[in-house]
Amino acid sequence: MGKPIVSDNEALAYLRMTTPKENQNSIFFMVLFFVDIIGFFPYLVGPFSLTFFLAALLPGMAINVWMLVYVLTPYKLEGSYDLLLGCLSIVCSYLYWLGIEKFIYVNLGAEGNSFFWIGLFILIFLTTFFYFFTRYYVKKGKYKRKRTDRQHLSGFEIVISAAIVIGMPQLLDSMSFFKVQNAYLLIVLLGFMSIITLFLIGSFHKYHFIKNNQDLVRKAFTNYQVLKKERKAVKEDYSVAVIKEGNLTHEEMKVLTDELGEFSNVSSVKKVTSLKLDQEDFHNEENCKPFCLVVMNVEQGQIDKEIKKMVRIKRWKYFFIGIPEEEYEKVEDRVLFDPRNAVFQSGDIADVRGFLLNEMR
Repeated sequence: MGKPIVSDNEALAYLRMTTPKENQNSIFFMVLFFVDIIGFFPYLVGPFSLTFFLAALLPGMAINVWMLVYVLTPYKLEGSYDLLLGCLSIVCSYLYWLGIEKFIYVNLGAEGNSFFWIGLFILIFLTTFFYFFTRYYVKKGKYKRKRTDRQHLSGFEIVISAAIVIGMPQLLDSMSFFKVQNAYLLIVLLGFMSIITLFLIGSFHKYHFIKNNQDLVRKAFTNYQVLKKERKAVKEDYSVAVIKEGNLTHEEMKVLTDELGEFSNVSSVKKVTSLKLDQEDFHNEENCKPFCLVVMNVEQGQIDKEIKKMVRIKRWKYFFIGIPEEEYEKVEDRVLFDPRNAVFQSGDIADVRGFLLNEMR
């Protein structure tokens, strides 16, 4: 069986990689919050049930052990991160479903198997739905680039954080006298958390993409799954604009990745439909087929400066919802692909390779 065909948008989404250090921090706090706190919270409220607790303990312990192993060796196990995220999604959904069943049968005293089978059906249905929905979502290019280094909290996030800090002691105090109405509220909250964590099931698709396209990934990220002490220092000196009308085909993107992915001095490659270049220095070649390539200098300091400027201007406009990721991306793209920083243009990818190789010396 051949490799599955992926779209241009899908491949671009899957190739938005995070570093092992970022993965290490993310998975630790996600397991701590979604599994250890929220997943086992139902057993701290109301009557205790050993049966339900033991049913939750095994998968909870398994995902914690896996998380700890990954946290200790994030560089060696970099390739398993998305698989771990997908499994975390399944475990969380299972724990929340089990918690809901515990509230229904133990706290509310329900009898019969009806609620069990209805809950199990909903769990399987939602898991299946989100598995295919996340694939469709990415395949159509409906993804957002997440900035792990965003340091500015929105007003809404500040209010929610304050509410959690203030409300947690009150919630803990209320555990001693559990009320029926609290059970219904917690059932709704666990159902809501299930939907949130089920979005992580899309990580299975990224894992399969990386597994089936190892050559493509290693070309784009030369340090992928390489031990920390053996990793090469990455210099982000240039960006490459690919000028073409219409979308890049999968074959064209693979050619670009094969030819340019090995260069550690290239920070970003992006397709654009046009670029206003200084005609005295560059000439649009009529034989630039299937695309033209323009190499530009990258100044990280300028990117940071422009982002800070944007944050100062728009922080109040987006106070309650936070500055959208698209605003950060617009600033980065404006600096990365500024025509004034163009230093080389060619319709021949071999010429571009030669230029980049010469600059690496």
